[in-house]
Amino acid sequence: MKRIIMHVDLDSFYASLEENRDPAIKGKPVVICVYSGRSEESGAVSTSNYKARAFGIKAGMPIVIAKRIAKGKDVVFLPVDMDYYREISERIMDLMEEESDTMEQVSIDEAYLDVTELTDGNWDKAIEIAKSIKEKISSQEELTASVGLSTNKFVAKIASDFQKPNGLTVVKEEEIINFLKYMPVSKLHGIGEKTTKALNDLGIQTAKDLSEYGLKELEEVFGKNKARLLHNKSLGIDDSPVEPREKKQLSRIGTLKEDTNDQNVIYEKIIELGKDMEIRILKNNVSFRTVSIITIDTELKTQTKSDTIPQTREIQKVINISKVLLEKYLKENPDKKLRRFGIRISNLEFSKAQKTLDDF
Repeated sequence: MKRIIMHVDLDSFYASLEENRDPAIKGKPVVICVYSGRSEESGAVSTSNYKARAFGIKAGMPIVIAKRIAKGKDVVFLPVDMDYYREISERIMDLMEEESDTMEQVSIDEAYLDVTELTDGNWDKAIEIAKSIKEKISSQEELTASVGLSTNKFVAKIASDFQKPNGLTVVKEEEIINFLKYMPVSKLHGIGEKTTKALNDLGIQTAKDLSEYGLKELEEVFGKNKARLLHNKSLGIDDSPVEPREKKQLSRIGTLKEDTNDQNVIYEKIIELGKDMEIRILKNNVSFRTVSIITIDTELKTQTKSDTIPQTREIQKVINISKVLLEKYLKENPDKKLRRFGIRISNLEFSKAQKTLDDF
């Protein structure tokens, strides 16, 4: 059975989160910056939304140059808020992990999902999963994601970039050559500026050019291993597996039936989430020390509260601590109503499953 691999890329993630947090800037060009602190304009652009990119403001650009480009335009410049971005990223990654056999998170805003077994190799089922993930990200976090589906990570990554933003591109095995052949080599994932220039100097402009170029001639320029890698990229060949990283935390989050600050209603959600969390604790064979609640109010502002206890696997302790933390939150925020609520465990310790008689 051929693999079905999905690459999910959250569209202009940081900038989109800032637009959600402050509706006043929604629809404007937004630039997220890493300030060095030496002056008001020292530092670099971390990312920008699509409207800012249309002006030529891109990641890595010095802030002073970005502001020069933005002069006279209604462009919003904001500092990075990594704690906020990570909080949302963790929720989305948890959501995606539930929709896959295996998930490999490669950055704060992108991941590979292997859905081969989940779909029995059926492309229609895989497309439905991709659509479900996109819909959940949209409805739960008010964000868009671009998704690529193919038989390997390399082509899935390129496919997710093909129709940005909010795209879904499917490239089956028999379509890979035609999909890649007229693509500039600079667009082949993993080929950087220096390699692109070296290939262009050889007269190689597209994936098709690269696939037809003699392997021995490529080896003379790039060496045997890199030449083979480049040749494989031109044909969309990639056998690398989707490799899960060890989890640092487990979380469950859900939308309340209505916006509320009714303690009893939210207690019901804690019990519901606790049942799901217990399944994950058993599945991962994990114990924990820290329990947190995640609150998201009607203005989409997120807060977390945590408590640390001796290492345990008991779900009842998660439920009890979550209730106490919720009471504290409601006392501190009497006028806030919650839209979504979540629980999280961290400081994890994984145990190897013990064999039973059924295993022999």
